[in-house]
Amino acid sequence: MEYLIFSGDELEDVLSGIKDAKPAFKRYKYVEILAQFDGGVVGKYGDIVFMFSEREPPIEEEPLERFVVEISEDDGSYKPFRFGKYRYEGKLLIDVEFSEDLFYDYLPALLSEMARAKTLINECNIRAGHLADRETKIVREVIKLSEEAKTLDAKRLEELSFELSSMRAEFFSGYMNFKDILEGIFSAILRAERISSFLGDMLEEELKEMKTELERMKHYESSFEETLTGVRDALNVVHLRLEMLRGKENLELQKRTSALQAAAAIIEFVAVYYYTMKIWENFLPVEKTPSAVSFSLLFAFTTIVVILTEAIGEYIKDKKVTTRLALLSILLLITLALMIYLPILFSKA
Repeated sequence: MEYLIFSGDELEDVLSGIKDAKPAFKRYKYVEILAQFDGGVVGKYGDIVFMFSEREPPIEEEPLERFVVEISEDDGSYKPFRFGKYRYEGKLLIDVEFSEDLFYDYLPALLSEMARAKTLINECNIRAGHLADRETKIVREVIKLSEEAKTLDAKRLEELSFELSSMRAEFFSGYMNFKDILEGIFSAILRAERISSFLGDMLEEELKEMKTELERMKHYESSFEETLTGVRDALNVVHLRLEMLRGKENLELQKRTSALQAAAAIIEFVAVYYYTMKIWENFLPVEKTPSAVSFSLLFAFTTIVVILTEAIGEYIKDKKVTTRLALLSILLLITLALMIYLPILFSKA
């Protein structure tokens, strides 16, 4: 006798491969029988399809797992379970009377969960190997980045940070898939243990081996988590270094900007002073005014104009008349009035 375990999406292929398959609908505790043929049945357990055949399975479709079962008498080495006695040595030897509950329900459910766990363990091993290779590469990059972070400029640090972030994102995606498979293995073993416990701890040794393999995979999981934490910490250090470099660059830029603004203010002051003086001299008898008075008025007028220009810029931006703008406007008018009145006054004196 054999149990062939398939994934659920292979149901149509399995049924079409059996020439004498006939519909048969019967529900057991764990399993639903879907079809029967001469010497066997096809059933479904969750998202798994199984075939039980008392003879050579009438199908060429390759299963996920194959379990050979043989009914034989106890030779003294068998272990007891709910329906009789058994021994597992690559194939399942059982000393029982044929029972539909056992052969069509409990056994296929137990073997399906074991097949699920074995398949996921194999996939997990493959993924662990791929992730371990990526992990080695990432660790090398982290070490390189940690050593060079103090000497590299901001541009190169950004490039390395982007490369490492991309590698981390790819590694994290693979890690999450790996973690999902681990959870699938754990769930499959847990369900198998429940069925095994009901059957009197049937195949408990094989389930313990799977749990041992699961624990080995969890060591990989811990290693991958530590790697992700290390990469995150390294990226944090790089980002702090980048912020420091950018802060220095911004400070230098601010210094240069301040110097340029000061120079521009001086140029603006001189230009306003010069052109105001020429215009003033052309229209009013400034030469009769004392030098101290004319210089003070001209200096005050120029200063107020320069400051008022900035206040007008704030008004254009905020669309709001400020007290500063109003006071400067009044002072400018007063100064302008003095510049007109005093030269005339002194020329008559």
